[in-house]
Amino acid sequence: MKRLLIYSLCLVALSACHSKTAQPKVDSAAVYTVPDDGAITKAVHDAYASITFKKGEQLNYDSIKTHFIPQAQFINYGSDTAQITTVSQFVYLFRSFVEADTVYAYSEKELYGKNEQFGRIAERISTYKAVTNAKKENATETGVNSFQLIKTPTGWKVSSIIWDVERPGLKVPGYYWGK
Repeated sequence: MKRLLIYSLCLVALSACHSKTAQPKVDSAAVYTVPDDGAITKAVHDAYASITFKKGEQLNYDSIKTHFIPQAQFINYGSDTAQITTVSQFVYLFRSFVEADTVYAYSEKELYGKNEQFGRIAERISTYKAVTNAKKENATETGVNSFQLIKTPTGWKVSSIIWDVERPGLKVPGYYWGK
């Protein structure tokens, strides 16, 4: 009996030394999923689609604004200084570009994108290609757009876009191609 009591005490002592302590649950980048991934992606793709038109189509400039909050900012860093415009200014400048250069078709689409979200704010890094078919000349541009979005009562809306374009000395790295 004495021997059984000693074995039992040793067994209890050993099990106490090896007991699992409660570890806090930690999210990691390897297992994190963006809760509204599909809706955020759709909001960005809809914004791209709003400025895209084929030859013979008439672009609805007013519909561009529906994908952005009224205070949205457009920040073009494709030159030495940032050019910052409001959504209304962007629509005016885009319309002027299309009409002055006699643009027949314009396409801007995402080639790769990735979302991040926390609560009701999100960001999408989007590698894009833009193709302009115009009377003067055709042009192709590749770059990276950084979309900031907020969740509104009517869904995800773009609050700002910051972009830069490829040029000599600045190429889109593999990271922004999903490599």
